[in-house]
Amino acid sequence: MKRLKAVLLLLLVFIAGVGVGVVGTRLAVRHFVRQAIANPDFLRQKIEQDLTHRLGLNADQQAKLREILIQAQKKFKDLRAEYQPRNTAIFTGAQTSLAEILTPEQREKFGKIKAENKELWQPQ
Repeated sequence: MKRLKAVLLLLLVFIAGVGVGVVGTRLAVRHFVRQAIANPDFLRQKIEQDLTHRLGLNADQQAKLREILIQAQKKFKDLRAEYQPRNTAIFTGAQTSLAEILTPEQREKFGKIKAENKELWQPQ
């Protein structure tokens, strides 16, 4: 009996650890994504810091890395601006098509889901 209790307790601790890990990871990823959306320089700065630290870059190399990353960031911004209208049309079309196959109750739930997750469901 004591052995069974110990095994059950160990199993319960393991399951709780998995649950906390999953929830913690989800919260951390959401926080990171929100920061990246709110501050476009956030990701570039993180990459710069990581490469500087891991590669042991000197000040001159770090300055050149920063310029390379800034130029790449500008090119990505231009690319997004070029393709954003097409992305928006595809995204809006997919939402419209989805709404067409839903029942009225499901459409209402879908509207609530979109409202709860505006940053994911609203085209930029």
